[in-house]
Amino acid sequence: MIKATYQVGVDILGFPIYVEHYVYRGESPTSKLNPAKSFWVSVVEKFIKQH
Repeated sequence: MIKATYQVGVDILGFPIYVEHYVYRGESPTSKLNPAKSFWVSVVEKFIKQH
């Protein structure tokens, strides 16, 4: 898992707004029908507003 957090701006009162990205990477198991390995990536994005 890779996590990245960064500030994208401020709200009308001047409080910071952050975005968090979680990147998950994995590998699917092989089967008789699909002998080649396949890889997958999932991204979760979350907006955080601090007061």
